[in-house]
Amino acid sequence: MRYTRNLSRHILCFMAVASLSATATAQMTNEDSKKIIFAPYLWATSLNGTSSIGSLPPLDIDADFSDLFSNLNFAASLHTEFHNGPWVLVIDPMYVSVEADIAPEAVPLPPDSAPKMGVDMWFIELWGGYRFADNWEVYGGARYQSQDLEVSGLPNPPLPISGLSVSEDWTDWFAGVRFNSDIGEKWFLIWRGDIVIAGDSDSSINTSLLLNRRFGERMALNLGYRYYEVDYDNLPSYAWDMTQSGPVVGYTWVF
Repeated sequence: MRYTRNLSRHILCFMAVASLSATATAQMTNEDSKKIIFAPYLWATSLNGTSSIGSLPPLDIDADFSDLFSNLNFAASLHTEFHNGPWVLVIDPMYVSVEADIAPEAVPLPPDSAPKMGVDMWFIELWGGYRFADNWEVYGGARYQSQDLEVSGLPNPPLPISGLSVSEDWTDWFAGVRFNSDIGEKWFLIWRGDIVIAGDSDSSINTSLLLNRRFGERMALNLGYRYYEVDYDNLPSYAWDMTQSGPVVGYTWVF
């Protein structure tokens, strides 16, 4: 079954909105042998790349954060770290929900039609690390992504369908290193970089750099930048070859 190119482009724009995701790594540099770190964050990402649904040709996606944010319904994220001496266990889930009307002229559709689109997306990281030097950690783990999209209210006729549903998920295994260092009394720097070593994606690169400002011994403001590139190909059903990059802002509490 074939759909119009304009409809598929509109769908992929919403899929891009659902990919607002991040891994804002933040830790205080005190030497507690055991501690728990909570760091909610926002990644103001832009998207640039291509994607395909079914037999449709690959479509370009180029959207900045303001374009994506205008269609956002709900988002929640929380980076959590459990430290025990040189060991650390990290879980970083993010959920995004988008629901919006499709403009009739985007398909095109009759002016009195009111189609709607909803997207739910999960982006979850689980990894463990070991501090092998004063400022260096080596880590590895899994990154899970899922995208669920539903379109309803399409007029049938003139279109051959009244709705559309797409669901896709994949898991990658990655390995990398993390570096942290004090910059004066109040500031410290964290850099993280990893690559996919196995899993469903053909390739993936993830890196972030955070400049953190302490407020006392147990709190810090996190400001930085993150770059994430993934090439996932499960054609003929779905493909997602995307670069996401942009500033990160968050806050850290240590217990």
